Amino acid sequence: MRKALIPAILYLLINVLFVDKYTLRITEWHYLCDVIYLILGSGLLFAATWLHKQNWPFKPLLWVIGSIYMACMIVIQYQIDPMSLQVDRWSAIHYFLDNLFQGIYPYAAQTHLGGYGSPFPVWQMLHIPFYAIGNVGLSFFAALTLFLYILAKYESPRTALIALLLIAASPAINYEIVVRSDLITNFIVVCSLCEWLRHRNISLEQHTYALAVLAGLLASTRFAAVIPIAFLYGYEFLLLNWKRQVSFICITGITFALTFLPFALWDGAQLFFFEYNPFVLQTRQGNPIILIIFALLAIGVTVYKKNDLQYFNIYAGAFLSLLVVITFTYNMVFSGNYDLYSSAFDITYFNMALPFYICAIAKPSTH
Repeated sequence: MRKALIPAILYLLINVLFVDKYTLRITEWHYLCDVIYLILGSGLLFAATWLHKQNWPFKPLLWVIGSIYMACMIVIQYQIDPMSLQVDRWSAIHYFLDNLFQGIYPYAAQTHLGGYGSPFPVWQMLHIPFYAIGNVGLSFFAALTLFLYILAKYESPRTALIALLLIAASPAINYEIVVRSDLITNFIVVCSLCEWLRHRNISLEQHTYALAVLAGLLASTRFAAVIPIAFLYGYEFLLLNWKRQVSFICITGITFALTFLPFALWDGAQLFFFEYNPFVLQTRQGNPIILIIFALLAIGVTVYKKNDLQYFNIYAGAFLSLLVVITFTYNMVFSGNYDLYSSAFDITYFNMALPFYICAIAKPSTH
């Protein structure tokens, strides 16, 4: 696992962070729980290497285990009253759509905890089918199915099965499923699209305008979604002539702006000047200047590595993790609060990187 060593270590660190935070609330033996998880998690990672050497019927195993896992998690999800949760990502989407279909300005909707929704319009609209079913948390299972399908089709069923096992063994991801959070879902979708674009050899030179529209739509889910795209196409972007570069940037920006146009026309003051508008909420845990710098650094890394996409998932995951580390450090210094487990710091943002680390560990090319 020489090439997969770094993503494997970071995968374990993110998950042990969750184990430590939540066992700390119930037992003074939380360090023992950390050690137990590290041993079990390390065992799974070595098992992933062993699976790469086996010649099993992985396709039926993938869909049987995948179906059992998803069925179990759906049952668990429905066993918990969402109104009892102290996480309001699900209600930020649910009540937004509630307002929308009642003709009330959506971004004025409060969550069940009294907060306001930060997801951007494209992400909200993608949840309409799940809202119609009555549970926006089900979007995770649709995203996971897409993720496993793409890995199985373009890599191998073995790779998809290993990825599934890593997801099932992740306390951080299972936490997100149980509380119906959409954050991990968002980045599973982004990672799936990146995998599809890579394997279909969709180049920026041949599909400049279509990819600009896609980048704008992805930005209209969460700002951080632009970082993997910057890694994927940064090198090719620099090879374009300046007219195409300007066109790409303009079309991306226009596409992003158009997704907000209906809400700006509906109530522009509420969208842009409200204290808790989605732009403020999405940048509250991260400085937008830091995000722009990271996107530019991502392009710089692709140039330095001459667009070596074998390491794409490792770099994308590492930059997403580093973005959170730097943002938290910045906020700690200026607030004077250095308690990582306090409510001021949402450690679930580290989960953005997990789909990329999982891809890097699961693929035989990184072993």
